[in-house]
Amino acid sequence: MTRTLTELLEHERETIVSTIHQEADAVGWSQLSNTRKAALYSAWESQFNLSHATLKDGIMKGFDAAQGIPKKAEAEIQEEVTRIFRLAGVNAIEQAAMWTGKERADLLIGFSSKFPTHVIEIERADSWSDGLRQALWYQAAIFQAERRHVLPVLLLFGNTTVDRFEQILATCDHNHVTLCTHRLELDGRFEAEYSLSALLNGPPSS
Repeated sequence: MTRTLTELLEHERETIVSTIHQEADAVGWSQLSNTRKAALYSAWESQFNLSHATLKDGIMKGFDAAQGIPKKAEAEIQEEVTRIFRLAGVNAIEQAAMWTGKERADLLIGFSSKFPTHVIEIERADSWSDGLRQALWYQAAIFQAERRHVLPVLLLFGNTTVDRFEQILATCDHNHVTLCTHRLELDGRFEAEYSLSALLNGPPSS
């Protein structure tokens, strides 16, 4: 029977977490494919007798964040995406303040700063569900504050599998969220059909 972190003695818990983080750092965790990450998860599950959920949510969640990796990557992607929109003549507002005073939408685009039409959440593919929830929350927050309908968009970057991408696409369709990509790799190849370029300029010619 697998264990959770709360079932471990403090010293053992600290040793396990430290060991896993060191191993993840040594192999360049943030650059690994999902298949390689899954293999490491499986190995750690067996080695330490821990559940997948404990490893993912209790030990590895926030591992990249602790090293500043996702923030740096997301900031870089957001800068590129904003520049692309502006070059296309689309009004874009970065880090738009929401009405709680704390939350900030990654990007609002529209006819003008006073007339947004879309709210865009930029997210790494491996945490897409968080981005989907945020996009829907921002849509609701804008409507509640201004009685204005904006369309939610989830923009993914990073890497994932073709199968997982199909699942993400179906979930976004079900929730009426537009899915687009920027520098997203599917099984090692850049996704083009739903790319930001295709959204703005039409699908690539065959």
